[in-house]
Amino acid sequence: MPQTLGPLDYACTDWRISSQRAADLYSSGTRLWTKEDLEDIEQQLRQSYAMKRFSVRRIDGNILLISNPMFQVQNPIWKPHVKYQEYWQLVKAQPNGPIETYLCSYIVDWSNQTARNFRQLIAQPMQAFDEKHLLWQNSKTCKHLVALVQDILGTNTVKKVLCFGLGDFCRSAPEWLKKQHDSWDENSEVENVMGCMIQHSMALTIAQVCCGNETLPLLAQDPEYTEVAEDILTKKGFKIVGTHGAGGFAEIDEDSLIISPFAAAPVK
Repeated sequence: MPQTLGPLDYACTDWRISSQRAADLYSSGTRLWTKEDLEDIEQQLRQSYAMKRFSVRRIDGNILLISNPMFQVQNPIWKPHVKYQEYWQLVKAQPNGPIETYLCSYIVDWSNQTARNFRQLIAQPMQAFDEKHLLWQNSKTCKHLVALVQDILGTNTVKKVLCFGLGDFCRSAPEWLKKQHDSWDENSEVENVMGCMIQHSMALTIAQVCCGNETLPLLAQDPEYTEVAEDILTKKGFKIVGTHGAGGFAEIDEDSLIISPFAAAPVK
């Protein structure tokens, strides 16, 4: 005699349930990120030495506590930074982390600094930056950019310029890249980071066009900046923000002009 079997719950996975919940929250107008959350997590990571646990707000409002493996470690080789999980990662691509992180639009991740710290600095980075900046200012591309920005501005008001992921330009190339070339010298080192230098020069030009006769804040965020790069940029008029990958995004408002060619965050 036939029997009724089940019910089978194999389709009712934690991932399917959380992805539907994320879609519902987003459709109802829930913000994936807020200024307050970004400021808070940036401050926590700045104080990571003394933080036994980090707190992250999920999009459903619940607070997730994440243990800090570098708590009170004197010379940590792991640096905490903010890793973003944008909408499609919340509803379509199952995250790699624990179930509790499925509704997190941002989490804390760690990057190993040993190889990064092993690399030396290029020779005379300030001089190299100035040379490339002059090259940029005298280029036709710079003149075209100035005209384009002036045309776009029109009646729009820009009160600050924010740069994301423009790249460090002081660290020497990794060994694997040098080995791919028959020869590698100081000129090669500069050419390798020339793109990053030009991007910062472009930002300086845009800020100058936008400011008119007033002082305009020019902010830059890139967790990969070396201290030397930060020092050079500060002297050039930049303010360094978001060293752990979140503080700069908290600065964005309706009157901001954003420069983000290759940012490792959902800012497009």
